[in-house]
Amino acid sequence: MTEVIGQGDAARTLALLWGKVATPKRGPRHSIGSDEVIAAAVRIADRQGLPAVTMRAVGNELGRTAMSLYTYVLSREVLVDLMYDSVHAEFGAPRNVKDWRKAIASWCTRLRDLYLAHPWLLEVSSARPVLGPKEQEVLESLLRILTKAGLPLEDRPAATSALFSVVRGAAKQASEARAAVTEEDAEWWAERAQALAVAAPDFAERFPESTAMATHQRKGGPQPWIRAADQAFTGAIALIVDGLSQRIAPPAE
Repeated sequence: MTEVIGQGDAARTLALLWGKVATPKRGPRHSIGSDEVIAAAVRIADRQGLPAVTMRAVGNELGRTAMSLYTYVLSREVLVDLMYDSVHAEFGAPRNVKDWRKAIASWCTRLRDLYLAHPWLLEVSSARPVLGPKEQEVLESLLRILTKAGLPLEDRPAATSALFSVVRGAAKQASEARAAVTEEDAEWWAERAQALAVAAPDFAERFPESTAMATHQRKGGPQPWIRAADQAFTGAIALIVDGLSQRIAPPAE
């Protein structure tokens, strides 16, 4: 199930994201803070997925009651926003890459690696941004590359949308492919291949292009699913970069 972010209290969420919430001065001394709550929630999501992140589960992770956490994050909806933004701090985009094509490829690889390190990010809907500083820095780093490359301002929304979509889709495919590399899954494919040969003996003749691509992807040794996902990712980025180069420097007529 995909979770939609940005459902919590807007003012409180943005204040927490941008560090504008002061530590309470009254009441008992606080031995933890919002950062510890967020980190605990991220650990749970990394192990079990986003649905496993509940206030009770986070409280158990920290040795506290669920009710005590509301002092820091107000609600689970706010917590998910904070988690989503916090892990983007791991992105670490390079700032000085002279070749804009290599810079875009590096940016895409880093973002895909982030998604693979925290697969639950793919469970969050991309329809809304969190509007936090760490997530925003990831977008800004790409826009800096596109600006330095000379891509016109009016083309940048389409370029960023295309790159984000390809990276997100590739990460999802790679994550599923890695989960599928089991002995049971290999047996499933072998059984299906045999059954397909019986049910559709003319499959290759009817679908020659699909057969050619599948045959090509199977070459090169074990783990064809992972290799195919990686090749599709790098190939898609190369195609987009080639397209962008035409907008930056149109060929002479």
